[in-house]
Amino acid sequence: MSLQCQLCWANIDDLSVPERQRHYDAHLEESERNPYPQANSSSSTTSKNLRSWLSKGKLRNPMTANVEKSQDVFWYPAMHTPPPKNFIPGLIPVLKKALLQSHAKGTTIRAVLCYEGAVYISRQMWDASWGCGYRNFLMSCAALMDQPYQPMYFPLLDQPISPGVRNLQAWIEEAWNSGFDIEGRVQLKRLVDTNKWIGTSDICAAFLSRGIPAELVDFEVKDPKKGLTPLTNWIVQYFNKYNKHNSGSTINTALLGASPVQGTPCMPLIVQDNKHSRLVIGYEMTKIGAVSLLVFDPSKLPSKHLRSVALNTSTNSFSVRSQGSDNKRRESISQTDDMNKPIKVNHANSEDNGSDAAWTDGDDNEIEFVEERMQNRSGDIEMKSEVQKVTEKGTKNTNKIDKDISVNEPSYRDVLKHFRWDTRLLQRTHKYQILYFPLDEPLSKSEMKRRKILTSEQIT
Repeated sequence: MSLQCQLCWANIDDLSVPERQRHYDAHLEESERNPYPQANSSSSTTSKNLRSWLSKGKLRNPMTANVEKSQDVFWYPAMHTPPPKNFIPGLIPVLKKALLQSHAKGTTIRAVLCYEGAVYISRQMWDASWGCGYRNFLMSCAALMDQPYQPMYFPLLDQPISPGVRNLQAWIEEAWNSGFDIEGRVQLKRLVDTNKWIGTSDICAAFLSRGIPAELVDFEVKDPKKGLTPLTNWIVQYFNKYNKHNSGSTINTALLGASPVQGTPCMPLIVQDNKHSRLVIGYEMTKIGAVSLLVFDPSKLPSKHLRSVALNTSTNSFSVRSQGSDNKRRESISQTDDMNKPIKVNHANSEDNGSDAAWTDGDDNEIEFVEERMQNRSGDIEMKSEVQKVTEKGTKNTNKIDKDISVNEPSYRDVLKHFRWDTRLLQRTHKYQILYFPLDEPLSKSEMKRRKILTSEQIT
């Protein structure tokens, strides 16, 4: 029996193993380049069948096993090894600088960003058509394992199975076997070694089964007049909550009010629609009062230039965790108890498949950036924000960012364009689900038992 390609049925008996790999990769690349082909095209039929089989988990390229094994890795900022090529730390400080430049031009009025240790993790060729949920999971894990506010999260996420794309499939099936999210199990049936899409509900079940507090919020756009306002308002309030937490401090309040771009201890959150999911890392308010959500989209590949700048920023900005901190993370969690009555949540559709404002360019002003520091005192999360000030060109300031030093950095307009989520795309969908992390103490055994039925807050 001759060996045939499972996509175009061509005879591939005479092809070597590398040649067969390239043959399958060509089909995958075609599907990615032309996601909406014309119906009359014979090649479009192949692409359409490919997307259909991949979306249903019926096809896995038999030649990609070794590729997956070598590329399905995990990394977080405290590790002493260089990040893999699709992992980019240091982008939050780069984005912060771009927002401050936009503020200096009068376009951005205010912006708030998540924990600065968040890592951008993009999809790769082998998971390009189904991996966005998995990559959002990895980005969440990288932030949760790096943050200092709940160090007991680290051992819960690191053992017995560390994060990974294929490892998450095992996590979810283990969660099902422990009684978490029975409805999700009925819907997906099997995950390990498939290319099935997953949603925020599935990711939530995985985190809860490890004792990591996670919450779901469902939004349904029913009123055209309100549009996406409930969704964007909720996200703005989420990132603003630490401003309110520190409102009792006169010094912090004054500093926060003076800073147009703020960093917070907030973990990034995942927003899912019916076809795709993204990691929201903050928001920006423009001079016309519009809110732009800022995202790490695993389907968008940052340029090599942007990655280079971010890696350089990461090297200069992030301190390496001490061995004592790593040991502290691996201590056993304390057990607490809480009585929360669960409310059944409708399992989210687990399919996974702004307009930019006009920006001015030039360097009329130079900006001084003073890094924000987050502190953890007496178990509370606090934020100290220092002033970022804009000085007229020519003003003497030994701490300012010199224009000549920044000549090789990407334009702030290009940086913002990459991270803004076009609200026109949001308006095409009427249902959204958010997964967020409140940074509470790890769940006790009794709390985990009560969370086996997924719950969510319903907002319309």
